[in-house]
Amino acid sequence: MNCREYALKLLSFSDRTENELRKRLEEKGFNGGDIDGALDFLKDYGYIDDARYAQKYAADSVRLKGHGPGRIRADLLRKGVSRESIDAAIDGLDTDPRERIEAEMEHRFDGADLSSRRERNRIFGYFARRGFSPHDIWGAINAKSSFDDIDGDFEE
Repeated sequence: MNCREYALKLLSFSDRTENELRKRLEEKGFNGGDIDGALDFLKDYGYIDDARYAQKYAADSVRLKGHGPGRIRADLLRKGVSRESIDAAIDGLDTDPRERIEAEMEHRFDGADLSSRRERNRIFGYFARRGFSPHDIWGAINAKSSFDDIDGDFEE
């Protein structure tokens, strides 16, 4: 199986970034010239497009996994997507992070005692691990509780 055929086989299983595909082809033992030729072919025919990949990944991460912008950015950087493509994908999301946090809080933390600092910190950790900014998390927590423990102005 030549380099181009192997690359097409990999893409038949799942969409990949150019960087991910290059690494897999290198691991398989193909030489640099064959890899460059195969990747050029795949780009010319639209089989790999990092900007499209970033948009789809960002939308799926929000819809299916509940991830925030920080987590999406980190994941895409790790996959080798350019910062410009990542920024465009995140800017293209049609949801407000604070609204998503508030909706998830109503669903997941409905009975939470927001008068407890420990419980508020637990909720903060949950959303921080999913890539939401501290500004958005504390803004949503404070909007749902009568406590305002965070110094700073949350108005944007």
